[in-house]
Amino acid sequence: MADEQSNGGTRPLLDETFADVLGSVRDGTLAEDTDHDVLALCERYHVGPTALNGVLRRLREMGLARLAPTGATVRFTHLDPVTWAEGSWMLVGLVEVAMRSAAPVASDDDLQHYEDVVARARRAAAERGDELDPAVFATIEFWAECTPDLLVAHLLRQALAQVRYGVAIAAPWRVTDIESWVASSLQALRLRDRSSAERAAHVFARLWAHHLEHCATTWGLEPQALLSPTGASSSDMYWSDWQPDDQWIELLGSLRDGSLEPGHEYTARGLSARFRIPVPRLLPMLDRLEVMGLVRPGDGLDGSVSVTTPTLTDWSETLALLLGLQEMCARTSVARLTDDDREQLAAITLRIRRQARTKDYAYTSTLLELNRFFAAHSPNRAMRHTTTVVISRLAYILPEPPPFRQWEIEDFLQLIEEAVRTGEPDIASEACHALAAHFDAHIADVTARYESMGP
Repeated sequence: MADEQSNGGTRPLLDETFADVLGSVRDGTLAEDTDHDVLALCERYHVGPTALNGVLRRLREMGLARLAPTGATVRFTHLDPVTWAEGSWMLVGLVEVAMRSAAPVASDDDLQHYEDVVARARRAAAERGDELDPAVFATIEFWAECTPDLLVAHLLRQALAQVRYGVAIAAPWRVTDIESWVASSLQALRLRDRSSAERAAHVFARLWAHHLEHCATTWGLEPQALLSPTGASSSDMYWSDWQPDDQWIELLGSLRDGSLEPGHEYTARGLSARFRIPVPRLLPMLDRLEVMGLVRPGDGLDGSVSVTTPTLTDWSETLALLLGLQEMCARTSVARLTDDDREQLAAITLRIRRQARTKDYAYTSTLLELNRFFAAHSPNRAMRHTTTVVISRLAYILPEPPPFRQWEIEDFLQLIEEAVRTGEPDIASEACHALAAHFDAHIADVTARYESMGP
């Protein structure tokens, strides 16, 4: 992803061009639903085609641009309210992931900064003026800045941009009763405590629901259309149209077997010739490989990528994100499961119990199967398809991903079964929090074992 700060920092020109193009779309300078020639846009914004394509693909990820199959033209658009709401609930889930990772490691400077952010939000709520909207969103932006997990930070910033700029008619924040959110989140930061951060994030989720009710009124919709969004019209977002083929397998395999060497930089045109993949088809593959942590943007603006050497930290951050996504998917799916779905889930949990008891090598993959189950049954495409990409990242981020060796997870299994039986999202969250505690122990165990091996 273009603005991710990993293995070499940001790409300021790309970010500046992104802001310029987005501003032109928002103010109507670039008309919507009109074909714009990409080369003409390059001249307009004083960048090369590859740099502009990076910006346009980023806008496409947000649902604000549609590139022609040839890549020669682009149409700008906006999100329908239901698609926007899907992404907004993804934002809510990412806030919890960011808070959970940030709170335990926050510095005194972070705390002082957030105290200032909260003070501004409280003043704005008391005054009930135009400052309320940016002040509330600043409390979210803080967690994107504070989290040490770079992928989570990127996804949260992208979700924020989508929420802020994705719809044609903005619905500013009007909910003034924000005290429970700012107080609980500030307390979680003071305590440096994960469980407190989780509770505060759930306070934010309830507050977000009130915001969506106001949005529904502004747009003339029934609140339920945004509170439980289904049937969104945009079909090309969140990798929903992704289909791996032989060319993808060959490209991925060349990274896995070392044919594409770690630390080496490769141009898009060079890779296109090597793998006989047209550049317009290759670029989305490189985007996906970047999300998976296997490449990063090169130093140039010619579409080059550098093959990464992922670390244990990359693996642990990916795992934390996947656990957050599992909670999002479980919350949105438990009340919608059919009898056949419950029977399928019961078979999975039975296998997990038996494999835990016998310390079976298949234990880790069966837990991932549970993750896939909830993703497949979530009505929210943002959560569903992002989970698929993150599972791929976890599978390939290390040459041999460490197996999960925490065998005593009966607390999680009983809670998730209760959540499925009752259809209660809050119990699903409680179950996922219990599982996250076991994975915290797993990460600590793996880290200690790797460190004991020495350089």
